Amino acid sequence: VAFSPVDRVVVSSSADATVKVWSLGDCSCLKTFEGHEGSVLKVAFVCSGMQLLSSGSDGLLKLWTVKSSECVGTFEYHADKVWGLAVAPGDDTLAVTGSSDGTVAVWDDKTAEMG
Repeated sequence: VAFSPVDRVVVSSSADATVKVWSLGDCSCLKTFEGHEGSVLKVAFVCSGMQLLSSGSDGLLKLWTVKSSECVGTFEYHADKVWGLAVAPGDDTLAVTGSSDGTVAVWDDKTAEMG
């Protein structure tokens, strides 16, 4: 679960292979993102809250645009579940993932705009 840096919402990851955005005002589900092939294990806001990163049991890292609910990038590196996902404080163009395959990956978006 992660708080939006700009809106009164939170985002959650789920065993049903979805990512959901929830209103903090009335606790309603505002958006659902589908695309992982298994449980979504971690989620984080990036790009000033305009996009999300999610990692899952399918070994993938996915980039989503919040406004359109569209997956704009799927990144493969890990051979097993991606349990860890962290975005650098103050620099959301840099993320790190950790997998049960024993590897850590550093994701550095050189375009300064994820996606």
